[in-house]
Amino acid sequence: MDRKLATKLRQEYPTHVPVRIAAPLLGVSERQLSRLVAEGRPPFADIGANIGTRQRYVRIYTERLIAYLTGDIME
Repeated sequence: MDRKLATKLRQEYPTHVPVRIAAPLLGVSERQLSRLVAEGRPPFADIGANIGTRQRYVRIYTERLIAYLTGDIME
């Protein structure tokens, strides 16, 4: 990931990135990304969270996504 894309993501999505934007960056479909995060599969569960108990609502955190795509160590 280049700096220009990282800056754009931070400006447009300061806290979390929509699944429709994050999925192509990670090389998976939107549905697959939602399922992988909800199931707690690494590394997808490290960059996102499943919100809600009855319905799946997946949130992909901007800084964690950028860190993963740039190869930085995530805490």
